[in-house]
Amino acid sequence: MRGASVLLASALIAAVALGREAVAAGSGNPRNDRLLAMPQAQVAEALGKSFHRGCVGVEAFPMGITTSGRAKGYAYWSVRCKNGASYVVQIPPNIKMPIVVADCRALQGTGRECFKKF
Repeated sequence: MRGASVLLASALIAAVALGREAVAAGSGNPRNDRLLAMPQAQVAEALGKSFHRGCVGVEAFPMGITTSGRAKGYAYWSVRCKNGASYVVQIPPNIKMPIVVADCRALQGTGRECFKKF
């Protein structure tokens, strides 16, 4: 699990460092587009349930989506749980690829934070 957290943090850092902008619905990432079309409370609930860490999602925040490179179309969300935990969620555009989740603390010291646009 630690390796996935480090990988996710590295991918997020690379996405931001390369200056990729957030894009709206119609992004080429159908899972992200579906989330963007849902009410905010429903998004938080769905994301919290999706990664099976006992998270009852109470807040979801779209951080951005990569627009070029190997990670093109990857969406990044922050989720705050009822128990106070927070996670960053990486959602690839290919539905056959798994969603990757890491504790927001994995971003500490990287210059990146959860709940901030990139």
